[in-house]
Amino acid sequence: MRGANLIDYSVIGIYGLLMVVVGLYLMRFNRGAAEYFRGGSRIPWLVAGLSCFMSGFSAWTFTGAAGVAYRAGIAATGLYIGNAASFLLGYFIFAARWRRSRITTVMEYLSDRYNPATHQTFSWVTICFQLFTSASTLYGLSLFISSACGFPVNWTIIGAGGLIIFYCVIGGLWAVVVTDFLQASILMPFCLVLVITSLARVGGVSGLLHSLPAEMKTLHFSGEFGWVYLISWTIMVSFGYNTSAMAQRYFSVDDERSARKVALLCCGLFFVGAFLWFVPPMAMRVVYPDLRAIWPTLANPSEASYAVASLTLLPHGLIGIMLAAMFSATMANLSAQFNLKSAILSKDVYQSLIRKSATDGELLLVGWINTFLIGGTTTAIAALMAASGKSVFQIMLTFNTLISLAYGPPALLGLVIRRTPRWSGLASFMTGLVLGILGAFVFHWSLIQQVAIIIPSSFGVFFLSGLFDRGDSPGRARLFKNLNTPVDIGVELKDSLILRFKYSGFLAVRLRVLDCSACYCC
Repeated sequence: MRGANLIDYSVIGIYGLLMVVVGLYLMRFNRGAAEYFRGGSRIPWLVAGLSCFMSGFSAWTFTGAAGVAYRAGIAATGLYIGNAASFLLGYFIFAARWRRSRITTVMEYLSDRYNPATHQTFSWVTICFQLFTSASTLYGLSLFISSACGFPVNWTIIGAGGLIIFYCVIGGLWAVVVTDFLQASILMPFCLVLVITSLARVGGVSGLLHSLPAEMKTLHFSGEFGWVYLISWTIMVSFGYNTSAMAQRYFSVDDERSARKVALLCCGLFFVGAFLWFVPPMAMRVVYPDLRAIWPTLANPSEASYAVASLTLLPHGLIGIMLAAMFSATMANLSAQFNLKSAILSKDVYQSLIRKSATDGELLLVGWINTFLIGGTTTAIAALMAASGKSVFQIMLTFNTLISLAYGPPALLGLVIRRTPRWSGLASFMTGLVLGILGAFVFHWSLIQQVAIIIPSSFGVFFLSGLFDRGDSPGRARLFKNLNTPVDIGVELKDSLILRFKYSGFLAVRLRVLDCSACYCC
């Protein structure tokens, strides 16, 4: 098994430089907070959809989830089919409602639907817990790169974190979605290359299925990664993938039809990815049945299985592009999270509590500062996680489950259920949060137990509160008027066509550059 060399490092360096150029170029689109945090609702649906897809996974897919594929086989595919299914809820229900809400941040509508206390509590608690999910994503990237290149984990964390902070600070959501689009152009073709070479190494699909242990080819009803687990996972991610950064993509496009297209595109891409991403780790189970013998110093060697596949099967140059693809996946996820959290701090905290009269230019400056602070904090937490040596999969699962099951129910139900009192969202959220913390850190509930206990409790509190509803507040009436009013592009987005033309020209040039780079490396 070879290691990365100077050619591969050069490819990564060129890729990093391209991301910096993108961020600098797209500064021109940020005329104020609306452009910085939601792209002025001018982002084409195809670009927003690819960005949403890229934001939905990271190097965690190629470390933590790849470790599941190496150990449990087709269960990993089942997890990501669950991810795909969650976007059907967006397509049929939530994508259009997020777009019609006409908001700038995912927390903004909470004051109108519920009350300011709910708005502030959701904002602060969500940011705190999502810092840990973002840090685990960066930790996953560092594990992959350090496995492939031999770089120290902490230096990898600092370098990758610094690059993401730079282009995210200066470029805003435009930089996030454009780089996501470019990164998808890098990632998917080379994942396909690795699938083909992996299957060739083990004798094709039939050879892989014949060589894998029987327990990796079947799913049991219960137990770790059985059918009950996969159903619980799908319920959990359905809340996560229809809120947060995904919802931001829904209201960054021009109208409801485009928002639905974003959801449908993500559903299709995740379904394809469920089969595309996990063949190489399963093939490595056949080629290297004991990865601990290769990397005895790693706490969880199975989580390096995708890196092993890349180093074993790809020539130099393509190894560099695959490493750049891992950067791509993680940078897409983290840049979306940095921009989202900055939007919440700037609009939902700073403007709501400190400077209600803040100008658009002032909010843009505050957004830059907040993005830098969030990125720096995430990088520091990731370094602490790396020092702990814990499993990337378990860290991500713990914090993702906690925040998705607490925040998701009241956030989504509030968009479709009108007749509950102003305090219903906070009561439902605190019920889910307290049970989630107890389950994760005191009683150590499994994912199945958390879903079975938290979801009925949170839903029960929310719907029972409807018995105390006293009618619409002015804010609730205003919100549901928006939700029932289709977006009029001609009135609301007068100059969108001009900006979209400039933007499409930029993308065309950059894709040609990527094309030439790929041909050169091959």
